Amino acid sequence: MISLQIIVNRLNSICPLNGQSVRLRQMARQTKKNKPQVLVRGLQRGLQVLRVLNTKSHASALEISRTTGLPRTTVYRLLDTLIEAGYVKIGNRPEEYCLAVGVCTLSDGYKEKAWLSGIAEPVITALGNDIVWPVDIATFDVDAMTIRYTTHSYSPLSLEQGVPGMRVPVLSTAIGRAYLAFCPEAERQLIIENLASGSTPDSELAQDAKAVKKIIAKVQRLGYGYRIGGILPKIGSNAVPVRQHIQVRASINMHFILSAISLDEAVKRYLQPLRQAAGKIETELSSAAKAIDLS
Repeated sequence: MISLQIIVNRLNSICPLNGQSVRLRQMARQTKKNKPQVLVRGLQRGLQVLRVLNTKSHASALEISRTTGLPRTTVYRLLDTLIEAGYVKIGNRPEEYCLAVGVCTLSDGYKEKAWLSGIAEPVITALGNDIVWPVDIATFDVDAMTIRYTTHSYSPLSLEQGVPGMRVPVLSTAIGRAYLAFCPEAERQLIIENLASGSTPDSELAQDAKAVKKIIAKVQRLGYGYRIGGILPKIGSNAVPVRQHIQVRASINMHFILSAISLDEAVKRYLQPLRQAAGKIETELSSAAKAIDLS
């Protein structure tokens, strides 16, 4: 039979060891806590490239290199990898890159306006090359239309400097009227109420219910938005909506110089190309939505 003293002695011999084990575990945890994080530089650099492309409609490797501070050879390797992964694509101009539709699979929170621009850009570019007059695509954003892509920068007939990210009024522009007239009724009422209670260029007009109703009714009857003068008195504009199911995702418009062509002539010549471009974008939006389960 083992005596009580033997048991006590054994416990005394074990306890220091257990205490040491506890201290060792505590030290290990503290060391792990204080250990510097091991970061994957390649991933960080790839995200830098995506951030640059997210703020620009397109950019060259040189522009990305200058913005990020990364060597151009590194930027090229990152772009090749991102293209292979489906997150970046080659733009419409030589040596330019832009975001691809695959970016929207990275997060449910990815803004559909960004992938709308990616899908629409080649269509808008082709339309601009075809009709020569400058063309924009814009989406509604809180209380204004935001230009997502434009051909103003290279259209020889452009008299203004429209740029991606530029915000323009809703009620007093063709591109805004095309959106407002064809979006769902409930959305339209909320937009008008918001404009009427705000302090935007549209606020005074939005408070005139009869005038707004007249504008909306005429655009719906015609099937397109238009504006003579407005922001620039020498410019006219025609616009059509881009739809997806019952929603309006964006509007496309073209600008023309009133001294060169009348509104009626602009409608006769260019309304059909505008509608065809909108139809192409709608088809690609539908295909993209099915592919990434966004519909």
